[in-house]
Amino acid sequence: MIVEYDEKGQITHIISDPVHETVLEMMLAKESGVLNLPPLPTPLEHEKDWDTGELRYNEDGSPKMVSNGKISQNCDILTDYVANPGDDHVTPRPVLDLPDEISIIADGVDIKTLSIPDPCDVRLDGEPMTLTGGTLELSSDMPAEYTLELLQWPYIAKTIKVTAHAPE
Repeated sequence: MIVEYDEKGQITHIISDPVHETVLEMMLAKESGVLNLPPLPTPLEHEKDWDTGELRYNEDGSPKMVSNGKISQNCDILTDYVANPGDDHVTPRPVLDLPDEISIIADGVDIKTLSIPDPCDVRLDGEPMTLTGGTLELSSDMPAEYTLELLQWPYIAKTIKVTAHAPE
């Protein structure tokens, strides 16, 4: 498998196995942004006789071990990235440990504080902004539903429904 990625490590293109030798050579000739993830041999197993099913042994009495194939490596263009360009593997993108929904009282006093990456690109009801400091404080003085999107690379994008309820 060939993985192409940009300077941030974001995967932009995947060529699945089997990769033709000419394509492999062409892609690996690029100076950067290309990762070769060849198929890996399956784990070694104790070889069995095809006819009898009996285990086979080497002349010295040790088990005869064989690998019966290859396993393609996995890579997901949406949930993986190349954390350190030059490495020979992909890494799962981190997930923001935040709830899917948050409720607050719309009294201008109730505050929910979220820990977020610093800096963090955010959209509140589609309006973009960049926040710094590593925290986000949510409050409202008007009952409403809001959509909060956190879009900071390399984290997987997170959407949170914020509901501000009228005070009772």
